[in-house]
Amino acid sequence: MARPGLGFGQVQRAEQQMLLQPRMMQSIELLAVPSAELESYLAAAAQENEALLVRPARGPAGGWDATERHDEMLRNQASDEHSLAEVLEREIAMLDLDEEQEAWVRLCVRSLDDDGYLSISDEELLDAAEADGLPRDPGALGRAIAAVQRLEPRGVGGRDMVEALLLQLDPESDEYELLCRLIEEFLDDLVKNRLPKVAKGMGVELLELRDLMNGLRGLEPKPGAALVERRTEAVRPEVVVERVGDGYEVRVEHAGFPGVEIDPEVEAASREKGGDPEWKACLRERVERARWLVDALEGRKATLLRVARIVFERQRAFLDEGPGHKAPLAMGDVAEILNLHVSTVSRAVAGKSVQTPWGIEPLRDFFQAGVGEADGTARDELREVVRALFENEDKSAPLSDDEAVGALERQGHRIARRTVAKYRKELGIPSSYRRRHHA
Repeated sequence: MARPGLGFGQVQRAEQQMLLQPRMMQSIELLAVPSAELESYLAAAAQENEALLVRPARGPAGGWDATERHDEMLRNQASDEHSLAEVLEREIAMLDLDEEQEAWVRLCVRSLDDDGYLSISDEELLDAAEADGLPRDPGALGRAIAAVQRLEPRGVGGRDMVEALLLQLDPESDEYELLCRLIEEFLDDLVKNRLPKVAKGMGVELLELRDLMNGLRGLEPKPGAALVERRTEAVRPEVVVERVGDGYEVRVEHAGFPGVEIDPEVEAASREKGGDPEWKACLRERVERARWLVDALEGRKATLLRVARIVFERQRAFLDEGPGHKAPLAMGDVAEILNLHVSTVSRAVAGKSVQTPWGIEPLRDFFQAGVGEADGTARDELREVVRALFENEDKSAPLSDDEAVGALERQGHRIARRTVAKYRKELGIPSSYRRRHHA
């Protein structure tokens, strides 16, 4: 029996989906570009497409640096020489990978935050993989993450600071197991210099602990930040919050940032009658791709503005009273209000700064997770929920404690990361690093 062919509607939908994928990926990619790299990103796009014109950044007039008071704040350190992804992708080019493996590894590298952490969940990475045209394959993702974690500097690709530090340890060291325990169980206490408490918990003398801590020297808590070259220049905040009357106005700053438009001559040439049909088709495609970027840049501004408005609605106490009055705010809360995926919020704030009446700060610094457990949840019941979560995880891509917090929140359990880590240890479940490398 002959197989029925696709109907016209099905073919049309399939063609639209194929067209949407690169357009969607461009929007996602542009949203995540840090402010300091936006100009070079657009310039590179214009070099590849003659239908695209980049409008130079206008000198700010009446904007964020209009007063001498702001000039001093703008002399901050900013990174715009090389992004972390650019540096790591040069390493990837030297690896012996097939085309699909390389695509998976590059996807993971693009998803790293400024500190070098792979802080988004496996589900979000698999969603991004599908948008990239890759199969939804947790095993391939796990192998790609392992490949990223072998790149230099060591620690890049860890899910959080704990895993980044664990990745930098030498498994052949005689002190490896003790150092792992020190990092996994006592990192907060070490940071707060509670050495007697740590020594007691480890079952060692204080002098032994100090010797053991020598094994932590030279480890980089934020391996990505250590890799990126830095150059002193004025930070250009892409978001501005100003007092207006009794309230505040939040806006995206256009002055000081480049814009893009379609080259009218190229667009006109693509519409002329006559000439080489193939060349005309090529021009039309380039005009269409230029239009995608124009739309993506507007979409970036719109998404950034929506996110920033919600952030500063929730951070009114900070605006009124200053530093020290930031409210706990999770990206998931903002995502839910705006009906966005949490990864979209994360990309929107990555590498963006905001000028407030109190100075310039990274936009990401206004997100602070809550610290409590889910109200009214019995301890034993919650421990069993944590046990079930880890028992049912994908063994090829085990959950970090931060990812477990997100998964539990989606199940309706609000619980702090340290509580997840505590229950996991009580249940005898190793860290995600150990579960991944000993699966």
